[in-house]
Amino acid sequence: MSGQITARIREKILTGAYPPGSPLLQDVIAAEFGVSKIPVREALVQLRAEGLVDVFAHRGFQVRPLSAMEVDEVFRLRLQIEPAAVAEGARRALASDAEAARLAFTNLNDALMSGELYESGDLNRDFHMALIVPRLQPVTAEVLSRLHTLSQRYVRMHLLPRGRVKRATKEHTALFEAWAGGKTAEVTRLTHGHIEATREDLARLLQAPR
Repeated sequence: MSGQITARIREKILTGAYPPGSPLLQDVIAAEFGVSKIPVREALVQLRAEGLVDVFAHRGFQVRPLSAMEVDEVFRLRLQIEPAAVAEGARRALASDAEAARLAFTNLNDALMSGELYESGDLNRDFHMALIVPRLQPVTAEVLSRLHTLSQRYVRMHLLPRGRVKRATKEHTALFEAWAGGKTAEVTRLTHGHIEATREDLARLLQAPR
């Protein structure tokens, strides 16, 4: 039960249904999902461990606010780990891995082209993780999975400005084609450039007056 509640609360946080900085009242959430407070509290503790929730004395749980500092740290860590991991995935992927990556790429592109930004965070994460080939790099995949979970809340924000969807699609296409062709040096360069450009865009968005 707590696992199901965790997944439902996580989805609401990542899609913005529970906005950044909003309180997560255990009684209210329990009533919303029709459960007792026990699995709700267990879920909130788990989500705190994932970095999506904060807890304060006398105030309880709340959705972690979006911040330029978090973006900088998360994306710097991705830059240190992900380009090499994606290149390694390209070098060692089997036909079945390539098919899984192609499916993730197609699903993401289809959602972006039809304006379904609601699902873009999950699909973007699935695509990038598929390029790593998690079965070959399980520890790396575990670390990057955590970083991508933290990144997800920012993905929709990044895609909202005019022209961003087109640019993201172009970058993803170039990256996938290089990856599928086993061009590891190009994959490393494209992955680094894609992550760095997104980091810079988000830094500007989060520092701009709202």
